[in-house]
Amino acid sequence: MSDKPQNKAVLELVVMLFTGLVVMGALVAALNYDFVSARAPLIIIVPLLILIAVQFNKKRKEAQQLGVFEQLSHAFKGHSSEFNSVLRFIFFMTLLLLLIYVAGHYIGVSVFMFALMYWISREKLLLSVLVSVGVTVMLYILFEQGFNIELYRGYIPRLLADYGVI
Repeated sequence: MSDKPQNKAVLELVVMLFTGLVVMGALVAALNYDFVSARAPLIIIVPLLILIAVQFNKKRKEAQQLGVFEQLSHAFKGHSSEFNSVLRFIFFMTLLLLLIYVAGHYIGVSVFMFALMYWISREKLLLSVLVSVGVTVMLYILFEQGFNIELYRGYIPRLLADYGVI
C-alpha cells in the first residue's frame, strides 16, 4: 500500500505543510530579533520557505492528476496506516516543542526521551532513566561546557526566576 503514488503524495503534502508551518513560525520569531541577530535566520528561512512553496505547488499539481485529494480525505478518516504514522510523528514532535518551551531543553528532552523509551518502547525503568539522564548530561556538557552555548531554560524556570524563587 505504501508504494502507491497516491499514498506517497499524500504523505509528502502533509509533511511539507507541517514543515512549512514550522519554518513560518521560525520566520515570525526571527522578525522579532534585532536586525543584527536576525540576518542569519532570515538568510536561511526565506529561501527555505520559497523552496517549500515551489515544491508544494508542484506536488499539488501532481496530486490533482493522481486523485490524491480523495486519498487525503480517506487518510483523514483514519484508513491509512502510513498517514497515521506521520500524524503520530508530527504529534510527538509538537509535544517535544511544547515541552521544551515550557520546561526548557534539558528537562523537556529528558522527560520526552524517558516517556518514549518507557511507555512507547516499553523499555525497563532503569534503562529508560539511565539513558534519558545520560543523554541530558551529555547535552549539557557538549553545549554549555564545550561550545559555551546556553540552551533555552524554559518558560517556567524564567517565570520562577522573575519572582525570585530560583
